[in-house]
Amino acid sequence: MSTPTTQTSGATDRVVRQPEFTTREDETGAHLLVALPGVRKEDLKLTVNQSVLRIEATRSSNIAEDWKTHSGPAKDVTYTLNVRLTAKLDGTNAKASLTDGVLTLDIPIREDARPREIYVN
Repeated sequence: MSTPTTQTSGATDRVVRQPEFTTREDETGAHLLVALPGVRKEDLKLTVNQSVLRIEATRSSNIAEDWKTHSGPAKDVTYTLNVRLTAKLDGTNAKASLTDGVLTLDIPIREDARPREIYVN
Protein backbone atom coordinates (compact mmCIF):
# COMPACT_ATOMS: atom_id res chain seq x y z
CA MET A 1 0.00 0.00 0.00
CA SER A 2 1.29 3.42 -0.87
CA THR A 3 1.75 6.23 1.61
CA PRO A 4 0.33 9.54 0.37
CA THR A 5 2.41 12.66 0.51
CA THR A 6 0.86 16.10 0.65
CA GLN A 7 2.22 19.00 -1.33
CA THR A 8 0.89 22.53 -1.12
CA SER A 9 0.40 24.24 -4.43
CA GLY A 10 -0.94 27.77 -4.18
CA ALA A 11 -4.21 28.02 -2.24
CA THR A 12 -5.13 24.34 -2.53
CA ASP A 13 -3.57 21.22 -1.08
CA ARG A 14 -2.87 18.40 -3.48
CA VAL A 15 -2.31 14.83 -2.35
CA VAL A 16 0.13 12.79 -4.46
CA ARG A 17 -0.24 9.01 -4.33
CA GLN A 18 1.03 5.90 -5.99
CA PRO A 19 -2.10 3.94 -6.89
CA GLU A 20 -2.68 0.35 -5.86
CA PHE A 21 -2.05 -2.04 -8.76
CA THR A 22 -1.68 -5.69 -9.66
CA THR A 23 0.19 -7.29 -12.54
CA ARG A 24 0.24 -10.67 -14.15
CA GLU A 25 2.04 -12.02 -17.16
CA ASP A 26 1.08 -14.87 -19.47
CA GLU A 27 1.94 -16.10 -22.96
CA THR A 28 0.18 -13.10 -24.58
CA GLY A 29 1.87 -10.36 -22.54
CA ALA A 30 1.50 -8.38 -19.33
CA HIS A 31 -1.78 -7.29 -17.77
CA LEU A 32 -2.08 -4.48 -15.21
CA LEU A 33 -5.05 -3.42 -13.11
CA VAL A 34 -4.60 0.01 -11.53
CA ALA A 35 -7.03 1.49 -8.97
CA LEU A 36 -7.83 5.10 -9.87
CA PRO A 37 -11.01 5.90 -7.93
CA GLY A 38 -12.84 9.04 -9.06
CA VAL A 39 -10.58 9.61 -12.09
CA ARG A 40 -12.20 10.49 -15.42
CA LYS A 41 -10.75 9.36 -18.74
CA GLU A 42 -10.02 12.99 -19.65
CA ASP A 43 -7.84 13.32 -16.54
CA LEU A 44 -5.66 10.29 -17.34
CA LYS A 45 -2.36 10.37 -19.22
CA LEU A 46 -0.36 7.28 -20.25
CA THR A 47 3.08 7.54 -21.82
CA VAL A 48 5.77 5.05 -22.80
CA ASN A 49 9.36 6.27 -22.89
CA GLN A 50 11.88 3.58 -23.79
CA SER A 51 11.00 0.81 -21.33
CA VAL A 52 9.04 2.87 -18.76
CA LEU A 53 5.26 3.11 -18.77
CA ARG A 54 4.14 6.23 -16.86
CA ILE A 55 0.60 6.65 -15.56
CA GLU A 56 -0.53 10.10 -14.42
CA ALA A 57 -4.07 10.84 -13.29
CA THR A 58 -5.90 13.54 -11.37
CA ARG A 59 -9.04 13.28 -9.27
CA SER A 60 -10.71 16.62 -8.80
CA SER A 61 -12.12 17.57 -5.41
CA ASN A 62 -15.09 19.45 -6.88
CA ILE A 63 -18.18 18.87 -4.78
CA ALA A 64 -21.62 20.44 -4.93
CA GLU A 65 -21.86 23.80 -3.15
CA ASP A 66 -24.59 22.62 -0.79
CA TRP A 67 -22.62 19.50 0.28
CA LYS A 68 -20.25 19.20 3.24
CA THR A 69 -17.36 16.82 3.74
CA HIS A 70 -16.91 14.84 6.95
CA SER A 71 -13.13 14.95 7.13
CA GLY A 72 -12.32 18.57 6.33
CA PRO A 73 -11.96 20.28 2.98
CA ALA A 74 -11.75 18.02 -0.05
CA LYS A 75 -8.34 17.80 -1.72
CA ASP A 76 -7.34 17.09 -5.29
CA VAL A 77 -5.49 13.79 -5.67
CA THR A 78 -2.77 13.15 -8.22
CA TYR A 79 -1.82 9.54 -8.92
CA THR A 80 1.55 8.71 -10.48
CA LEU A 81 2.99 5.30 -11.27
CA ASN A 82 6.07 4.29 -13.26
CA VAL A 83 6.27 0.67 -14.42
CA ARG A 84 9.41 -0.69 -16.04
CA LEU A 85 8.54 -2.99 -18.94
CA THR A 86 10.69 -6.00 -19.75
CA ALA A 87 12.47 -5.98 -23.11
CA LYS A 88 10.06 -8.54 -24.57
CA LEU A 89 6.97 -6.32 -24.07
CA ASP A 90 5.68 -3.94 -26.75
CA GLY A 91 4.54 -0.82 -24.89
CA THR A 92 3.69 1.00 -28.12
CA ASN A 93 0.85 -1.47 -28.81
CA ALA A 94 -0.64 -1.45 -25.31
CA LYS A 95 -4.42 -1.32 -25.00
CA ALA A 96 -6.04 0.57 -22.12
CA SER A 97 -9.54 1.01 -20.75
CA LEU A 98 -10.93 2.79 -17.69
CA THR A 99 -14.09 1.38 -16.12
CA ASP A 100 -15.50 2.19 -12.69
CA GLY A 101 -12.20 3.62 -11.43
CA VAL A 102 -10.09 0.67 -12.59
CA LEU A 103 -7.55 1.13 -15.39
CA THR A 104 -6.94 -2.08 -17.33
CA LEU A 105 -3.77 -2.27 -19.42
CA ASP A 106 -2.90 -5.13 -21.76
CA ILE A 107 0.67 -4.98 -23.07
CA PRO A 108 1.48 -7.59 -25.72
CA ILE A 109 4.74 -9.42 -26.23
CA ARG A 110 6.78 -8.02 -29.13
CA GLU A 111 6.34 -10.10 -32.27
CA ASP A 112 10.09 -10.80 -32.54
CA ALA A 113 10.16 -11.96 -28.88
CA ARG A 114 7.47 -14.62 -29.32
CA PRO A 115 8.57 -18.26 -29.36
CA ARG A 116 8.79 -19.75 -32.83
CA GLU A 117 8.90 -23.30 -34.00
CA ILE A 118 11.62 -24.11 -36.52
CA TYR A 119 10.78 -26.62 -39.21
CA VAL A 120 13.41 -28.91 -40.62
CA ASN A 121 13.36 -29.53 -44.41
